[in-house]
Amino acid sequence: MATELAGRGRVVLVDQADVVGPDLGPAPRPYIEDALGRLGVELRLGTGLCAVEPGGAVLSGGTRIAADAVVWTAGVRADPLTEQVPARRDRLGRLAVDRRMRVAEPSGAVFAAGDVAAARFDDGHDVMQSCQHATPMGKTAGHNAAADLLGLPPLDFAPAPYVTCLDLGAAGGLYTKGWEREVALSGERGKEVKQWIMKRIQPPVDDAGLLLDLAGRVRLPIPF
Repeated sequence: MATELAGRGRVVLVDQADVVGPDLGPAPRPYIEDALGRLGVELRLGTGLCAVEPGGAVLSGGTRIAADAVVWTAGVRADPLTEQVPARRDRLGRLAVDRRMRVAEPSGAVFAAGDVAAARFDDGHDVMQSCQHATPMGKTAGHNAAADLLGLPPLDFAPAPYVTCLDLGAAGGLYTKGWEREVALSGERGKEVKQWIMKRIQPPVDDAGLLLDLAGRVRLPIPF
């Protein structure tokens, strides 16, 4: 968001963390920092947001920044609907599911997917709350719920290898591979991959045949 807005005027990025993008890990950080620097984004790290007022924002320590707009982000949590299921949940409120997207408690008759499900794969890594994992989770859960009713074989959750893609505005983009987020592509090439992926996660709602065909594929092919 900061890199996209950089061409519209002064942008100040405020973060309570001491580094940029702490959840992304150290590998992509130099690229992100370089992009922010080239686009003139000001950094206020180790700083909190205390209040938003007409015409500006107040930071921890009392500093006030004049602003026409304030964008506040706070991460993702599972919908409170999960609280109606008496099952184990993680710190984000997601229901613990097995490899077939079935909630083990209390009777095994509930399937969950997407942002409300905490599945594990790749030697114990937890899935991310993102379309990358939500799409194959939904396909797996939907297949298995129907298979359970019809007495057909279930599918195991088997998503494609973990990747991340990040748009950095006029500074290009990043495409990383693996849980260590090794940078595979950056700059304009990284941005192209990000845009390619975004175009393909939208379901073809106006083409029933293609929609059903895609529903049969749990993995999204990424030719990079």
